[in-house]
Amino acid sequence: MTALFKHKWNRIAVRIATASFLIGTLLMLTALMAENDIINTIGIVFLVCYIPITLISLFILFINSVTHLKDIHEHVMTVIIVLMNFPIALLYINFITT
Repeated sequence: MTALFKHKWNRIAVRIATASFLIGTLLMLTALMAENDIINTIGIVFLVCYIPITLISLFILFINSVTHLKDIHEHVMTVIIVLMNFPIALLYINFITT
């Protein structure tokens, strides 16, 4: 991953996005297998905690991209990776509620 992302904050944001994707996927699969509302509550708490973290990281990425304009492609790729978790989370919520 260090070959793709030179900037420290980009690596941190991608690690957070990857970890949240994996945790969210495991929670969704567990919620689909277990007919238990506790798993759904844990998933909602995870989502509520993840949204502010993502917004803060997007703000940091924006500041980082303004200060390092020459690496704009790396910053845009990082923002896309971070933002891809929102539609995936909505899809997971749709799977669980139907």
